[in-house]
Amino acid sequence: MPEPAPVPRLFIGSRVTYHGTVPEMHGRTLYLLPCTWFGRCRACWEQDEDFGERQPMERDHFVAVDLTTDDRLHHARRSHLTPIPHEWPEDAVPFNIDGYWYAAAYTTFGGSDGARTVHFYTAEDFLGRTWCHFREPAPDVHRLDEQARRRPVI
Repeated sequence: MPEPAPVPRLFIGSRVTYHGTVPEMHGRTLYLLPCTWFGRCRACWEQDEDFGERQPMERDHFVAVDLTTDDRLHHARRSHLTPIPHEWPEDAVPFNIDGYWYAAAYTTFGGSDGARTVHFYTAEDFLGRTWCHFREPAPDVHRLDEQARRRPVI
């Protein structure tokens, strides 16, 4: 029996199409965000200590937004989303925050040694940002810190 194809990694800020149970969202280009369901999605806030901060599980649910109408699918399942291929910049660092992957550009300090604002690339040609905290910043965090030092100050 052939092995199933690997599931493509979904990056926050990507464009996707949807083929799930809400037919009115089919055929649209959607923008991918983390699912937080206005803070009420228990699955979004679940923490599994077995994974730890450096090896978090990949989330299986997202928010998908039609940027032309602002229609949203909350808690869209990974299996109902197909990524639209996109070429990320060469310096993009695949970076996982709470189970969601980002094409990170650089970090800025967020108020303490372990806190960072992660600036990430999007398929919509703007930089997004999100805040996170680490018990101990790892090499990929230090790499993103260094990339910030090389960026011109505007």
